[in-house]
Amino acid sequence: MVHTHLQFSKARIECKQSQYHAGALRERHYHDSTWVVFTLRGSCSLSMRSAENLLTPKGLVYVPAGEAHSNVFGSQGAEVFVIAIDPEWIGNRLDIVSDKAEAPRIDPAGALTGLALKIYREFRSPDTLSDLIVEGTFLELLGRWFRGECPNDRSAPLWLRQVKGLLHDSFRGPLSLDQAAQAAGVHPSHVAREFRRAYGLTIGEYTRKLRVESVAQQLVHTRKNTISLADLALETGFSSQAHMSSVFKRVTGMTPSEYRRAHGLHQSADKTPIF
Repeated sequence: MVHTHLQFSKARIECKQSQYHAGALRERHYHDSTWVVFTLRGSCSLSMRSAENLLTPKGLVYVPAGEAHSNVFGSQGAEVFVIAIDPEWIGNRLDIVSDKAEAPRIDPAGALTGLALKIYREFRSPDTLSDLIVEGTFLELLGRWFRGECPNDRSAPLWLRQVKGLLHDSFRGPLSLDQAAQAAGVHPSHVAREFRRAYGLTIGEYTRKLRVESVAQQLVHTRKNTISLADLALETGFSSQAHMSSVFKRVTGMTPSEYRRAHGLHQSADKTPIF
């Protein structure tokens, strides 16, 4: 296990890069600092406020100070970049902060990935201007997050946001690019090009992401029921259990069975504090 720390003293922001081994589990805990966590490689399941969130590469999560949560890492482990700050630091710099800073949040569409990567690059290669750049970029990231105006959605035309909404409503079914384009009244090639430009994923990749996230949530929240993996595969839009298992492992590093077993563990495989 490797940890690399760097304190941007002028900005009062602490950053660290950490690697965690396969299957590491951290029981419910909390931190005194507010954390923003960016997944670089691998995958992690984060349980917070009775919700299960699957973090894959480029996943970004905001965890307020004192927020209880637990973590389970995938079969290939994970590497994460953490930005930690005193919660009072946020209130002193952002006028819009109120209860918004006390609520956890996920960046599901990757709208803020560019800002997180910018901070990470400064962390990897700091110079005399890094403090200023990191503070400004981090404030921009939080400002967009708290305001609820991720730049990708804000700049996307209404018809493109409607396509995205259609995918969320229909990801379990065989929705084609032509059907999405017809619903939006736009040519398929234009839909494909603009969707990737705005959200960083093709329509097919975004649909796959939604399916995998749905499987992850149901594996945890239906574990007391008798739903089979074969039924779950069909319910979430996969052609078979084998297809679901293959895609799920490619994205998360764990098969659905491994993921389900991991969330049934009661003893931590790693006592080192995990986000």
